[in-house]
Amino acid sequence: MAVPSLPIFERLYRRLAGRSRKALFGVTLLLVVLSLFASSRLSIQEDIVAMLPDDSSTVAGDFRLLQLAPFTKKLVITVKARQGDTAALVAVADSLAERLRGARVGNVSTGPADLSGSFFVWLGSSLGSLGTEEDLERVALASTPQQVRGSLKAGYEQLLSPEGWALKGKLQSDPLSFSTVALEKLRFLNLVPNMRLVQNHFVSADGKSALLTVDSTVPMTDSGASRDLIDRIDRAIAASVPAGFGATVVSGHRYTLANAETIKRDLYLVLSLSVLAVFAIYLLFLRSMSAVFVFLVPSSILVIASGAMALWAPQVFGVTLGFGGVLLGMVDEYAMMVYFSCRQGGKDPASIVGEVSRPVLFGALATLLSFGVMLQSSLPGQRQLAVYSMTGIVAALAISLLVLPHLIKPAPDGGIPLDPRTGNWRLPRRTVIGIWLALLALCAWQATKIRFNGDLQAVSMVTPDLRRAEDELVRTWGDMRGKALIFSEGKDLEGALALNERLFARLSGRIPAGDLVSLAPLLPSAGRQEENRRRWLSFWGAGRAARLGRDLAREGEGFGFSRDAFAPFLASLTAPPPAATVEGLRQAGMGELVDSLVITTPGAVRVLTLVPDNPQLVAALTDELKDLSGVRLVSQSRFGANVGRAILHDFTRYLAVTSALVLALLLLLFRNLRRVMLVLVPVVTGVICTLGAMGLFGMEFNIFNIAATILIIGLCVDYGIFMVCRITEGSDRIANRAVLVSGLTTLAGLGALALARHPSMHSIGITVLLGIGTGIPAALLVIPALCPKEPA
Repeated sequence: MAVPSLPIFERLYRRLAGRSRKALFGVTLLLVVLSLFASSRLSIQEDIVAMLPDDSSTVAGDFRLLQLAPFTKKLVITVKARQGDTAALVAVADSLAERLRGARVGNVSTGPADLSGSFFVWLGSSLGSLGTEEDLERVALASTPQQVRGSLKAGYEQLLSPEGWALKGKLQSDPLSFSTVALEKLRFLNLVPNMRLVQNHFVSADGKSALLTVDSTVPMTDSGASRDLIDRIDRAIAASVPAGFGATVVSGHRYTLANAETIKRDLYLVLSLSVLAVFAIYLLFLRSMSAVFVFLVPSSILVIASGAMALWAPQVFGVTLGFGGVLLGMVDEYAMMVYFSCRQGGKDPASIVGEVSRPVLFGALATLLSFGVMLQSSLPGQRQLAVYSMTGIVAALAISLLVLPHLIKPAPDGGIPLDPRTGNWRLPRRTVIGIWLALLALCAWQATKIRFNGDLQAVSMVTPDLRRAEDELVRTWGDMRGKALIFSEGKDLEGALALNERLFARLSGRIPAGDLVSLAPLLPSAGRQEENRRRWLSFWGAGRAARLGRDLAREGEGFGFSRDAFAPFLASLTAPPPAATVEGLRQAGMGELVDSLVITTPGAVRVLTLVPDNPQLVAALTDELKDLSGVRLVSQSRFGANVGRAILHDFTRYLAVTSALVLALLLLLFRNLRRVMLVLVPVVTGVICTLGAMGLFGMEFNIFNIAATILIIGLCVDYGIFMVCRITEGSDRIANRAVLVSGLTTLAGLGALALARHPSMHSIGITVLLGIGTGIPAALLVIPALCPKEPA
């Protein structure tokens, strides 16, 4: 039976076989050298950006909003004392803060700017603009003659105390402690649940820990600058925190460093082991000096693909280069088919190239289609991985079909080592099919148990030290970074504040002040403040302020106060109160809080409200707030679930599109439905067994398992094409050897990747190891069992 071939590759071989051969080798070598130079300029990016959607989807929008949460971009430092000496703790916190400022790490804060002077003056003067009807009821109770007498008595006794001289001004400006009414509004502004103020410092409820925050200009995605920043902080801690105290640092920069260092170690391990394992397999199965050229094909492909990435994207994600071990074992199957065909000999070399080019080209096209689907991904890491792999596949195809045949000479005896025809063994057909069907049924059942994990930490490196630091932060300060976020968005600040008021009105009745964080009580909209001012001035009109003045004068005489001692206070009651503004809050020492809760962007202003992030409350609020246009709720817990659903949606879509494209390609190439079904045997086996094994062993499916599944489809289609061409079209039996050896090299690359510590790289390795590990036996054993009649 004549073996189908592609004449174009016969003609190319003959054209290049003459004097053009040296030019071909020279151009190939030059390409590799230039790619090596370009790849040396690569900058590895190790942060979580590779795993984050960058499109306009809801998930992508939610993630961008989550980055606006308080403390997300701050470094949080906890100073802990073994003994409960608060004074010493505050002194150590101040010493560390000074060291950090000297190290130029950023804006360092140990507490509010000033809540003892200007803030209380601002708060008291703004009460008329902030006071609600309920606040005026409390002011009325504090203004009765009996309460006036009690307040003046308490103030008199304070004046007689050692610190009384410092309280004179406060007593004159607020003798009835109206500011305590306004202070109640601060209950809704506690960003740190287990915090109290001691000497204007953030101190834990047990008095054993102090909190420092650092606002740094160093991006969390810059691993090099993050290393320098953390080193400076560590040196400051070592120099200023004495024995008996300790300090822990929690920040996104530490996560970036953990991922960067892990990926670098993994890249060295994976690529080294892959190269050694592939070389050992070549020595075992090829047993020829010309095998060196086969080994150089995937090695060159790594250089060419990396060089192309350097030109396309100077910053390459570490996980993309980590995929090099997989690429090394993936692209050598084309070289392997060409090598075994050329070593077999027995025909004109040009005819051999034409015959082998058909299954090689078919397999490469199927794999390119599989990875091409990933170019539509919303994850930059997946898109980059697709470009990297497709570049390598195209380069491998060109070198394998155009260059390698000129370097391989036929074996002297016309045979190849360990020729598959010498053993001529075969497992019983019914046994193979029975075991295969039973395995598929078991895995299909277990695949229903697989879980989709959208937690980004599942694909990010979290070291034990980082986990302990996070746990300690929560134990000491409460879950200060685990709140759900509700954004009130307006075209300007006034619109955002007005919407935030409506939101607060709905939330304040069902969520206690300790759990609800809102700026609405302290910064109402201008319209609401005007309404409050009119009510305030009306309240003190009609002689009420005059009556209070007479009560103060009468009761004050009994304690030795002059009749005009409280004139400033009385004058403030009838004067129009000043408006509460963002700038006024900043000047009063609340700038850091305002900047955390008011986010200004071009064309929009968002005011942030924080609520507990529990699923029941989040679900209820999601429904209740639908009618508030401009309000958007973002939850960490719901975000993980949304990412999980997005993964499932993307996986289903990629699987369907890839399957449809590959099926269409196979129908176009083979024009025979039975042969197409045979080609898909390794694909179906690999995908179902992968999902089944993951379900059986409780492994979770994440965003990088999608890339791994696409890879399984592409590789297993190649194996199916090689075997079906060998069985049905009368081509040489060397396809068995090519599938086996290339499969082993793929498993070697993936086996090394499965040893990686970084979760994303490990996920790819384990997943494809399962798929290829079952796809290869399906190609070598099941396809012949389903198609027993072979050409003689």
